[in-house]
Amino acid sequence: MKLSLLFIGIFIAHCKGEVRIAGGEVTTINQYPFAAALLTNVDGAAFIQRCGGSILSRSAILSVASCFYTGDQVHQARNWRARVGSSYSASGGTIYFIRQINIYSTFEPTSTRYDVAVLRTTFDMVFQPGVVEAAFIAGRSYSFSPNQEVRAIGWGEGSNTEEPTTQLRHVDIWVVDQQLCASRYGNDPNIDENAVCAGWIDVGVKGQCPGDNGSPLLDSNNTVVGIFSWAQGCADLIHPGVNTRVSAFTSWIVATALQP
Repeated sequence: MKLSLLFIGIFIAHCKGEVRIAGGEVTTINQYPFAAALLTNVDGAAFIQRCGGSILSRSAILSVASCFYTGDQVHQARNWRARVGSSYSASGGTIYFIRQINIYSTFEPTSTRYDVAVLRTTFDMVFQPGVVEAAFIAGRSYSFSPNQEVRAIGWGEGSNTEEPTTQLRHVDIWVVDQQLCASRYGNDPNIDENAVCAGWIDVGVKGQCPGDNGSPLLDSNNTVVGIFSWAQGCADLIHPGVNTRVSAFTSWIVATALQP
């Protein structure tokens, strides 16, 4: 079942069901019209793609809080832009200025626990079917099936050795058991009920990699069920990618997107 808050453009699903994409294939924005490339000039004069996000409404974009920190210092909103409506992070579509970065109140920069953020654009984004649309997000009751197949999307290199590409990529991977994931990271206490791990465990080759945090993890209905937070290595066969579990933060995400 899917519910929608049409007056703000956020779609909520209750049905079951630095991130780079390794082992994936190039795709187009038409398949993921809710995808946003987030650009920053924090490290220099030019704006370059650093993170990804998912469009929630005409003025709100979902990402992770860790994108917007250097150490324990949060970035200024003026240092970020969002490119939407383009398959490429460096050209096409429309660029929108960011006026506000809303960080979840208990986010911990050192551990990246509670890693979720909602950006607000200066001007409303212009929606166009199949090009710029709002995403469906997981509702509070969303649950994962064992070994559920999911899809990661994002911009960047396809492996540890490849140069970054500006074209959007996607790859199919699988949800990893929570206890197994935590054990692969030395029983890290930060991998808890607010996280969901995904990858190709004990095989590698395909998965999420550091370099493009904030990009969505999708189920078979293109519902945003996770937000890539961090990983060790790139599509590592031992360590899966760690994503923020959207269903744990649905109420906050919606409330924040509703703010004027």
